Amino acid sequence: MFVLGPRATGKSYYLKSVFSRLENVFVIDLLSRASYQRYLKEPGRFYDEVKARAEASVGKLYILVDEIQLLPDLLFEVHRLIEEFKGKCIFALTGSSARKIKRNESDLLAGRALGFKFFPFTSREVNFASNLDKVLQFGSLPEVFLESDESIVVEILRTYTEKYLREEIQQESLVRNLSGFSRFLELAAFANGEPLNYSKIARAAGVSSDTVKEYYQILEDTLLGTLVPAWEFSVRKQLTKAPKFYFFDTGIVNSLKGELLAEVRSSSYRYGRLFETMVVNELFRTAETDRLPCRFYHYRTNHGQEIDLIIQKNIASEPIAVEIKSSTSPSFSDVKQLAGFKDEHPDSTCLVLCNTPNQYNEQGIAFYPWKTGLEVISGLLT
Repeated sequence: MFVLGPRATGKSYYLKSVFSRLENVFVIDLLSRASYQRYLKEPGRFYDEVKARAEASVGKLYILVDEIQLLPDLLFEVHRLIEEFKGKCIFALTGSSARKIKRNESDLLAGRALGFKFFPFTSREVNFASNLDKVLQFGSLPEVFLESDESIVVEILRTYTEKYLREEIQQESLVRNLSGFSRFLELAAFANGEPLNYSKIARAAGVSSDTVKEYYQILEDTLLGTLVPAWEFSVRKQLTKAPKFYFFDTGIVNSLKGELLAEVRSSSYRYGRLFETMVVNELFRTAETDRLPCRFYHYRTNHGQEIDLIIQKNIASEPIAVEIKSSTSPSFSDVKQLAGFKDEHPDSTCLVLCNTPNQYNEQGIAFYPWKTGLEVISGLLT
């Protein structure tokens, strides 16, 4: 299996804890300079070492390779071992980027490996409700969520964005214009959750529009966010076709914007935007964890009517329209655009995820506590 997720989400910690309860385990950490150099010089050494252990093992051999994207050529050896020791060698391959693997035209083990995404803490794992302001301000990376000292949290996130995003992403993605990419990261954070204007961002970053599109692809390939295409299936209205981009974590957004120490006020515009980012990411995570077959879109007319997410099982299924509101008691007047969508798509499901403690209905629109709404949507897609 491939287990892919951003750095610091806990992939290695989790899998090593699982592997510690198994027999016949071989763990290779490519972040170790010694391991990296050994297999870089002789990729065949990896094959020889695993083969020797497999032949000496009575039962299955479980092999964990951490940060496989650092040496994607090892995937050829993994493929070879899977074929040679059918059912005996079980591989778990972690990585924080699919980009380098794809770029190097490595063996992606098509049909021979399952793929899983690994996230920061989700609302199913820890109590977001009791820590909502902290999650909105600092996100849910495990090291951040579990740290009680705010000054340490701020430094963790600053280091993450400075050392990882600005340096490692630049290096891995072969970004030549380092200052342009650095400006782009900050601009992308301010554009988080908004329809993208590539030309405007390009002018501000001092690069071309095509370069901005490539930068966004880099962020998506390195699992740092998700591009959400625009819903285009309307016969009555002209729709915006620009996609949106959501960073995977609110703490990363605030760090890139320099707002880690800015107060999060529940009635503010900023609070609403962060709340939307958190809930959208929880929907992405629910869909992945529950293995739901669905596609996500956003909806915006040329006259400014917006719906945060449109979710569809497939092109023939009826859509689910989702509005996200951070208030505790939004009313129908706050989400009238859902009624307009319902008029055009009579069989669609329209609902609101918000901070209400209890579900209620108003003029055919269901308003749910956001966490309950996640499970409702999961059930609709199952």
